[in-house]
Amino acid sequence: MIDIHCHILHGVDDGAQDLDMAVAMARMAVEDGVRTIVATPHFNNVWKVERDTVIAKTKELQAELDRLGIPLSIRYGNELRLENGSFIREALSTGNFCPLNDNPKFVLMEEPWEGFHPDTWDVIEEFRGRGTKIILAHPERHGFFRAEPSLLDRMLATGVVWTQVSAGSLIGEYGVDAQAFAYGLVDRGLAHTLATDAHNMTRKPLLAHAYDAVAARAGAAAADAIRERMRSIAG
Repeated sequence: MIDIHCHILHGVDDGAQDLDMAVAMARMAVEDGVRTIVATPHFNNVWKVERDTVIAKTKELQAELDRLGIPLSIRYGNELRLENGSFIREALSTGNFCPLNDNPKFVLMEEPWEGFHPDTWDVIEEFRGRGTKIILAHPERHGFFRAEPSLLDRMLATGVVWTQVSAGSLIGEYGVDAQAFAYGLVDRGLAHTLATDAHNMTRKPLLAHAYDAVAARAGAAAADAIRERMRSIAG
């Protein structure tokens, strides 16, 4: 399995606090069946983990995993927050953040937690012009999408956006409302990707249960389709 949203890099944001924790997360992920993780530290106004840091920390972690014989590949990435349109344009012009798997065709982006940003539509067009697919982080956990689902539907209708559903949402770790919304996306074939958004040994890097949940709900073909999308991003 491939995890495209994981705060496994050590000492850079609110994820793994040190190398030992990052290694422990890696061991847990491997035991769950994950073989590739795209490390996605935050790139926002609170934690702006820039490209040079992502690369250096990823190389340090990968070297330690290789030394310990842990069969896990760590790739470059960031979780980019839509602080506003200017923030996104500056990030793109400077190249200070990492797209998913360092591939400009895919970027992991989240909306602000405090509310849907009106610059979203301009940002979508910016990425469309660059030939980039936005992987929208955990929309089921944002109250404004649950309150006004048409916002998400409109984003998906652009053809530029795929959803990334959190594994924990499908088993109720983020509450019944997020769980219901996540399953609604599964039912409509709009749970495009799955990821852990793991931060530590409490917010765990476990993914297998999410695929099991999708297969039980929508069938094995639906789970396989998600796996294919994941491979297109970081396979």
